[in-house]
Amino acid sequence: MHSPSIDEDGWCLDDAEALHTEFPDTFWIPSAAARRGLHPGCLVKLIFRMEAEDEAQVERMWVIVTRRVSDGEAYLGVLDNTPYFEWAVGHLEAGFELPFEPRHVIDIDDPTDSTMAIARAEPARRWG
Repeated sequence: MHSPSIDEDGWCLDDAEALHTEFPDTFWIPSAAARRGLHPGCLVKLIFRMEAEDEAQVERMWVIVTRRVSDGEAYLGVLDNTPYFEWAVGHLEAGFELPFEPRHVIDIDDPTDSTMAIARAEPARRWG
């Protein structure tokens, strides 16, 4: 499973751990244990970087965790937001599946009945 990249996918995820290291007093992230202990239905906020035709856009959006993959250091989830960036239509929309790692997570919310139902459902588009 490949990680999203600007070159291949037109978007990528910012590394929240690196941002926190650079700006520890102003850029808070959840603990490493919390970011590594996610389970289906949890909501996580990630920073998306999208580029199209020399135009860049950064958006913070929520993703619903659907499962842990590989050796437990990565997750799959479905986007719970619709990006404002016009380019995203067809490339990155609510319901699309995407991979992420604990290092990308900037916030976590507990599961709800609604997010659990979404986590169990088939995504609008599978990753890869």
